[in-house]
Parts: sequence; structure tokens; C-alpha cells
Amino acid sequence: MALSPSERSQLAHLLRRAAFGARPDEWQEYSGLGVTATTQRLLHPETVPDNLEALLQTIGDNFIDFDTLDGVRNWWIFRMAQSRRPLEEKMTLFWNNHFATANYKVNNPRFMARQIDTFRANGLGNFRTMLQAVVRDPAMLVWLDGGQNKLGAPNENFAREILELFTMGVGSGYSEKDVQEAALSFTGWIYDGSGFSYSAFAHDDGWKTFMGQSGNFHGDDIIDIIAAQPATGKFLAKKLWKFFVSENLPTAEIERLGKIYLSTGYDIRSMVEAILTSPLFYAETTRYARVKSPVEFVVNVIRTLDVPLLAIKKLPDTIEAMGQDLLNPPNVAGWPGGAAWINTRTLLARVNFSSQVTNEMNRRGQLSKRVQENLIAPGAALNTPDEIIAAVWDALMPGRPLSTRAKTALLKYVQEGMPDGKINLNAKLPGLVSLVMGTPEYQLA
Repeated sequence: MALSPSERSQLAHLLRRAAFGARPDEWQEYSGLGVTATTQRLLHPETVPDNLEALLQTIGDNFIDFDTLDGVRNWWIFRMAQSRRPLEEKMTLFWNNHFATANYKVNNPRFMARQIDTFRANGLGNFRTMLQAVVRDPAMLVWLDGGQNKLGAPNENFAREILELFTMGVGSGYSEKDVQEAALSFTGWIYDGSGFSYSAFAHDDGWKTFMGQSGNFHGDDIIDIIAAQPATGKFLAKKLWKFFVSENLPTAEIERLGKIYLSTGYDIRSMVEAILTSPLFYAETTRYARVKSPVEFVVNVIRTLDVPLLAIKKLPDTIEAMGQDLLNPPNVAGWPGGAAWINTRTLLARVNFSSQVTNEMNRRGQLSKRVQENLIAPGAALNTPDEIIAAVWDALMPGRPLSTRAKTALLKYVQEGMPDGKINLNAKLPGLVSLVMGTPEYQLA
């Protein structure tokens, strides 16, 4: 059964936010499932067979090299573009910015890849378990100097960032004394040059009081107390809402998500499901209300047109030109996102990438099939310039109204060089797709 225009628009919105768009074969599959069943499939990636490891074996040319930063970034971009479990990778991207860690200090690409694997393994799981893994993560220990946390020299920076940026947030009820006591509890958690280890000799064995509770606390005790705080649930709810919905944070929704966090024993999947099934998620004011990050934009284009990755060179450099040096966030707070992604330079990089991709796909003889056979809605008319523009626009942004400004610019391009009014669609398609992907509207998710 074909989707109604409304259902098609909702499905496209879901796949922009909870995935990176969809390849043509995926779009057909998800269309058959419908919005509700697709949501459940995304939320349960473990039920979907994935062949990424087999695909990785087919790639040569040193595309994947875990001893270089670009090799690790290529590996992760490949996973985002090819995975049949897109929400798993989308959550990995979320946690990568939440627990922002930069290789310019870690200086170990293999540690960065290991951290990505940690985010992926725990991305939709239990938040306390995630915290336990992250505070033991070698890249994080190096990044926040956790390995220097020893008896007589507690590292308050490590404890402060856990509270301020990763769990409860600034002004959420913890004191400076709580930071100090947390730091004492984490003493002895050492980076030994290859990974995490615990040294009882370096641990402060004294009595500690943290968030109103007292005991001979170790790091995991601090994590248990933090995870149980209502403030942690609300802080995480705000971060997830911003990532999946918008910068506007409705109090009732944040309260609801915070209660789900506590009632489910810190279950991340339950919080994400509550967001993706909220009526506000599909509200008109929510759709196209988020600016795609550079990596989201690039992977969205690749998935939409089903672009072979080896057809595009130096993807990490391309994403960096758009303002996102992947695996090198600017600071411990991560990338600010939103409108900060767009300026004259970064928008030009996006336009250039769209043009590069469409021209390469056209050269390979694949663009017309992708767009005309796989993306344009069944039954769409392609006889007049207006109909062609409307069909291509809707293929790339289902349900998004075509603005007068965009229509005027696209009409001018389509009609240029066609004085008799007969449009050669195959000749115009590369430029038309590239122009649509370069519009301000396409930068929004």
C-alpha cells in the first residue's frame, strides 16, 4: 500500500532525525513498514542483520587504517553511510558530542576508535552502564587527565566535567565540596599507557560525603549516586530533545522524559522512544527546525543518492571544510551546533560537495536512476518545468513546501538554454539536484 502524502512526509522526517536519511532500497522497505513499524525497527537495531564487517573487507586503498586519524574517520563515516542500523550510528554521533573527546590531545587514533565502539555498544542501553564504561575509557582518561588522579593529588577537573558536562549540569544542586569528594573517590583510577587500571595504593581510602551520602566511596559509588539524581535525567532529556527535536525545550516534555529515565532504571532507549513517538516530534514547527551538522549533511547526501564511498575522496577534509573536524571537537563542551554550523565559507563547502557528488553520480550513469526511479513519488508528473522542479524538490525533501524564492531560482536554471520549452531532464538533473541540495531549506533536518 502506497503511503499517503502525510505519511510520506512523516516517514521522511523520522529518517532525517533518527537516521541519516535513507538509501533508495531502504526507503522502499521503510515505506512498506510505515512510520510506526519503522520507528520500532530503528529503536531495536539488534534485530536487524548488518553486513558492515563483510563490506569493510571489500574496501582497499588504505581507506581504513586504525593507526591514522583519517583512517578512523573514514571507518566511522563508512559505518554511518552503510549501516542498516542507522539509529545505532546516530546515537553514537550523539554520545561522541556529549562526551566530547579530541584526538589532538589523546593523540591515539586507536583509542578514538575504541571510544566510538563504546558509544555504539551502549548508545541505547543503560546510562549508568555507559558512565561506567566512559570513565574507564582510555581516550577519556587521557583527555581529562584522569590517569593523574592519585592519592594526595586528586584531579578535580575529571570529577567536575563528569558532573558539569556529562550528567547533572551546571547549577543542578552539587557543590564545590561534592566535586572535591568525587575527585577523591576516583583516585587510583589510572591510565597505565595502554588502558584503564585500578591502583589501590593510589586510592584515597578515607571517609567521603557526596551529594548528602557518606561512605568509603570509590568511582563506581559516585556513578551510582549521580545516575540516581533526578537532575541527571532532566539534563539528559534536554540534550536528547535538542538532538532529535529542537532547541525549544518544553517543560512538560522534559519532566516526562526525566521521569521515564528514573522509572526505567536509566534506560536510554525508553527515553528516545518517548521522543520519537511524541506528537511534538511531528509538529509542523518541529520539522526542518534543526540545522544538519556537517557529518549529518554529508552522510544524508551519500545515503539519499546511494553514493559509493570510494567515489568521493577525502571525506574527512570535506566535513572539516564545513566546520566539523570529526573526532576533534573544539573543547570539552563539544560543538555548539545550530546556526553556528552555517556561514559563507561552510555553506559554500556544502554546495561544492553537492555539486561534486551529483556530477560523479551522473558520470557513472547512476543519478537518473536514483532520482527518477527511486526517489520521485509514484505518479508524479514530469512534463513541464514547474512539474519537474516540484517532483525533484519533493524527492529530496518530502513534504517540504517549495518557497517562491527557491522556485524562481530553480526555474531559471531549468529553462536556461531551452528556448523551445522542451526540457531535457537528464541534462538538467545533475545541476537541479545540486541546486536543491544547496538551498537553505536543504540544510535543515
